[in-house]
Amino acid sequence: MKNTDKLASRLALLEEVSLSPADVESIIKDIEDNERVVAELEEFSQGIPWVTMQLQPTDKKG
Repeated sequence: MKNTDKLASRLALLEEVSLSPADVESIIKDIEDNERVVAELEEFSQGIPWVTMQLQPTDKKG
């Protein structure tokens, strides 16, 4: 099953919602873009050490 067909079948679960073919195509493109961005961010995050620091509230003495 093509990714487009997979996404279209997921959208079909919204039985009560009427979507034109153009709407479906637009939604599918948005989802594909989001999936691409998430994949790029995951790859980026694997190569970067994330620095964390515990902070105390400003009204308390640490």
